Amino acid sequence: MVGKSVFQDAEKYSKPLMFHGKSGKISYFWYFDGASLRAPADQNLTVDFSEDKRGLNGAVSSSEVLRFTFHEKQLIQAKTTLTVDFPRRLNAKKAAFYQKSPKTIRRLLTAPINQDRVSSVTLPIYDTNGTFYLAGMDSSLHEDPSQVQTADSAGGNPGAASSSMQGADSSSAGGCSSGSASKKSKAASGGGTAPANSGRKDRYHTDPTPGGKPKPAEPQNTPKNSQKAFYCTLSIDCKTVFNHRDQLRPEKKSVVPSDGILFKSQKVVFYQGESVFDVLQRETRKNKLQMEFKKTPAYNSGYIEGIQNLYEFDCGSLSGWMYQVNGWFPNYGCSRYRLKDGDVIQWRYTCDLGRDIGNGGKLTK
Repeated sequence: MVGKSVFQDAEKYSKPLMFHGKSGKISYFWYFDGASLRAPADQNLTVDFSEDKRGLNGAVSSSEVLRFTFHEKQLIQAKTTLTVDFPRRLNAKKAAFYQKSPKTIRRLLTAPINQDRVSSVTLPIYDTNGTFYLAGMDSSLHEDPSQVQTADSAGGNPGAASSSMQGADSSSAGGCSSGSASKKSKAASGGGTAPANSGRKDRYHTDPTPGGKPKPAEPQNTPKNSQKAFYCTLSIDCKTVFNHRDQLRPEKKSVVPSDGILFKSQKVVFYQGESVFDVLQRETRKNKLQMEFKKTPAYNSGYIEGIQNLYEFDCGSLSGWMYQVNGWFPNYGCSRYRLKDGDVIQWRYTCDLGRDIGNGGKLTK
């Protein structure tokens, strides 16, 4: 359950929100555009998935059918999307999304399937009443036109989330979301390659990078050269936990060091073309620090779920990991921040959606 106050905060500051949940082997991400949010309320964002296609009564058949059951029946008003990550790669390149009510089955839209190590699809969600189905649009797909209504809006890309907290827009942060759809909730990451004053989101639906700040570099288009080495400064801390001890999960007290420092500030090597994520991954492995991440193809970046067993929401509903480079919280994911010689990277744990570490007011020194 995500509390009303989280959505009120997002509405007040026009902050994007993203929440992660899991149903069996399927992961899902909710995105809410804070600028469009109206009438905040408590929300149960749990979604159950199954491969039970019996409710379609033969109206739709496909080799890949996924049934959705939403727990929240009064979804708040906002531009909202749901990204579903499958546990495997699907054969189809597109999927059809259906809504079943007691009297009708409607095909709401078709959406492209993003292919990485696994498949994912992003859907705009306007209504959660009834039962929903996603069917792979391969050669096995069949619709009975006498039973299926086709919405006028069918077709096209529904669009992914504009940004998230581990690479959010400039009004939010670089690392956490502000609510949970499941017991262990996480966020994803976005990007921004449009010109600074264009006002347009990039292909990963992130607001433009502020003027004077480095634009994101897509990892798949950025060659790396291990023959050219440079140095940056890296640090990792969770000092904010000390001001929120009452919110820290009891079982997590043992993972927080007495000084709050997980990785003391020091110069580390990186190679031409590498990102903030590359450095974090290498140094945590090298120094035997636990680090868990998740690839988020919709935002073309990795999301840092936990470091040294301290995860988002372990210290309250507004807690999680954020990153800064040279004192700035980038508005795109850590996999898309291409480093230059001398950069200073700080991974910091926040317990207040970034406000306690300088993102939301003046930056802390």
